[in-house]
Amino acid sequence: MEVISTVVQLAGGAVLTTLALAIIVIYFQPAYIVHFFLRLNKWRAGCTTKYVKVGEQQFAYMERGRPTKNQPSLLFLHGFSDRKETFCEMIMHLPKHLHVIAVDLPGHGDTGIKAKADLTVEAYAAKLHQFIGVVGLDHGPLHLIGHSMGGGLAGCYAASYPEKMWALTMICPGGIKVPENSVMFEKIFQGNRHVMIPETVEQAEEMFNICLYNKSLIPPKRALKGYVDYSRPYINFNKELFDAMLELGQDGLTPYLGKIAAPTQVIWGRHDKALHISGLDVIKRKVTASLQVDVIEECGHTIGLEAPKKAAALLLNFRETVVNK
Repeated sequence: MEVISTVVQLAGGAVLTTLALAIIVIYFQPAYIVHFFLRLNKWRAGCTTKYVKVGEQQFAYMERGRPTKNQPSLLFLHGFSDRKETFCEMIMHLPKHLHVIAVDLPGHGDTGIKAKADLTVEAYAAKLHQFIGVVGLDHGPLHLIGHSMGGGLAGCYAASYPEKMWALTMICPGGIKVPENSVMFEKIFQGNRHVMIPETVEQAEEMFNICLYNKSLIPPKRALKGYVDYSRPYINFNKELFDAMLELGQDGLTPYLGKIAAPTQVIWGRHDKALHISGLDVIKRKVTASLQVDVIEECGHTIGLEAPKKAAALLLNFRETVVNK
C-alpha cells in the first residue's frame, strides 16, 4: 500500500508539474497555443504532414487517404496569410474514403518562397501545377477547392489547365472587382492598407471581427496574442503579397471566369465582411460552365471555422451533382 501511495503521489506531482508548465508556456509563449491547436486539429482530421521538393522549393502539405479510380481527389487551397490546417474542420466531416490533400501555398505555413518571387496569380498557378505533377495528382481528374485568395487561385488554375479538372469549388473567392465594397475594403480605402495583417492584439481583434460573423468564435486576448506572435515571421511577406494583390485592383480572377470549363460551385457566407457577397453577381454573369451557387446564412468569411459541417455537406452534394450529369 505504501508503494501504491508513493506512485499516486508521484503521478499527482507529475500532473501538477505538467499543468504548471503548460500555464507558464501559455503565459510567456502564447504562440504555442496556435502550434498546439494546429497539431490537434490535424490529428483529429486524420491527416499526415508531408514535404516534397518542387523544383528548388520545398512544399508542405497534409494528406488523408489514397487516390482511387472512382472518386476524384480533393485539393484544398487556403486563403491569404492562412495555412493548410484551416481546412481540418471541414475535412473531419468528409467521408474517410475520399483522398484529400491540403497544401501550404508559397510563402505560407511551412512552404517557403524565394526573395523577389513573382507574386501574380498566374505565377502561383504555374507553381501549383508543378506541385500537382510532383505529388501525382495529375494521374486523374481533380476536384480543386479554394478559399478567398485560394479561391481566386483555384479559378485561375481551372481556366489555365482545364484538362486537369473534374470540378471546381470556390469559397468566398478573391480577385473579383465587386459593385459594392466590403468592410475590409472600406478600411483599406480609408488608409488602413494592412488591416488583415495584425501586429497587435487590438489589430488582431479587428481582423477577426471582419472575418467572423459569429463573434463568440473570436479568441480571448491571450490567444490573440499567441496568434500575433505566431504570425510575426510572416508579416513582411504578407504585406508584400497583399500589396501585389491590391495592384491588380481586386480583379485577378475576373478575366479567367469565362474560361472555366469544369462544373463549378461557389460557396459564400451571407455576412462576409472581407469579400462582399455581390461578387456572386459577377460570377453568375461571367461563368459559362455549369454553375451551382450555395449561400450559407449567418456566416461570414471564415466558412471553414464558422460552418465546416454545412460547407462539407454542400461540397458532397455538389460532387454528387457532377457525378450524375
